[in-house]
Amino acid sequence: MRMVRGADIRRLRDLELLIQGIPGYKSPKLNLEQYITDANVVAVAIWDAYMRNRLTNARILDLGCGTGRFAIAAALMGARQVICIDIDPEALAIAKESANDYGLNNVDFIASDVRDMALLGRFDVVFQNPPFGIQSERGGLDIKFLATAINHGNMVYTIHKLNTLDYVHNKVNSWGGCVMNVLDKVIITIPLTYKHHRRRIYKTEAFLARIECPGK
Repeated sequence: MRMVRGADIRRLRDLELLIQGIPGYKSPKLNLEQYITDANVVAVAIWDAYMRNRLTNARILDLGCGTGRFAIAAALMGARQVICIDIDPEALAIAKESANDYGLNNVDFIASDVRDMALLGRFDVVFQNPPFGIQSERGGLDIKFLATAINHGNMVYTIHKLNTLDYVHNKVNSWGGCVMNVLDKVIITIPLTYKHHRRRIYKTEAFLARIECPGK
């Protein structure tokens, strides 16, 4: 068991190194667009929430949590309760194993389609790295994730393809009562994962945003 808590993490770099140790998918599924979220992007989001005092004793939701990088990092940085939701039971099993490895008993795991889930109450912060819609049949799923996140959270950290920045910003404005700030523009590196991949590394431009909806 790894004994790590927020007090042991004094810098953003410390947090990033910890997140790198949270394993990825054993058998990633192309139809679910399963790619491990870059440790640096996760760390920037978690650290921003932590420095704003939004994690301590907070109720956190990780939508499409995959192997649990956001969820586990949030729990280690002081969250009171973390709900980790993903449609893939195999991914949740990896996340649960990692939570157990860190001795976390405040992370709950739910196998559910984010679009159909029914959770009561609101969360202090929602973290998500939604599918980008690279698979044509899943187009627009990132916005459906975002709408669900805003319906459930006072503050949302979300990742999207950079070429959708204006669209996402306009969509957030159209919902009313929310303010979006871009925290970082990043290059997400995707290692050779699927059979159709021909290059060792693929790179995708993306942005990390923080959305606050105090009026919701």
